[in-house]
Amino acid sequence: MLSVKKLYKSFGSNHVLKNLSIDFSLGKIIMIIGNNGSGKSTLLNCLSQTTEIDRGSINRNGFKTFFLSDKDNIIGNLTIQENIKIITSLYNTDFNNDIFNKYVNQLNLNEQLDKQLKNLSRGNLQKNKMLMALCTNWNYLLLDEPFSNLDDDSINTQKHLINKLKSENRTVIFSTHNHHLFKEIADEIYLIQSGSMQNAI
Repeated sequence: MLSVKKLYKSFGSNHVLKNLSIDFSLGKIIMIIGNNGSGKSTLLNCLSQTTEIDRGSINRNGFKTFFLSDKDNIIGNLTIQENIKIITSLYNTDFNNDIFNKYVNQLNLNEQLDKQLKNLSRGNLQKNKMLMALCTNWNYLLLDEPFSNLDDDSINTQKHLINKLKSENRTVIFSTHNHHLFKEIADEIYLIQSGSMQNAI
């Protein structure tokens, strides 16, 4: 279980997260919603240890987290496969060519393999981020706006793959502005508002 207790995070005088406590179990799809600037991205950054917290605790209990922000998360002059090989090595995961090719096909990235990542469209970069997650070992996947820049078919593919990850007893925690489009895949929905988080189901 990933456990957050009495978490506080501020940026100057802006108190983004205040006394936030929550437990995230394995085998769940969890959606985080809230207005711009409410703290969705800040929470994901805190959970992934890319942002230092002010007070409180985050106990990962030995579980691995993998964070994909709303940025591209790439080395621009590399190909998709070259980038994936670096990411898997950083997360102590052996690169598996069969798994890579399987999900390249499912994500419809075959025609993008010879291109440098800096030349991919925004939608294909978003698919590449999901490919990174599918090729890497983790227990908790943290996704910031994972459906942005995707067409309807690609959104449906992402939903299917997220459900597959859940079936492997892994947890996906994602933020979104368009919660009405994705609430059917979420086991738990939380609203961040005024620095606190409450169940929104």
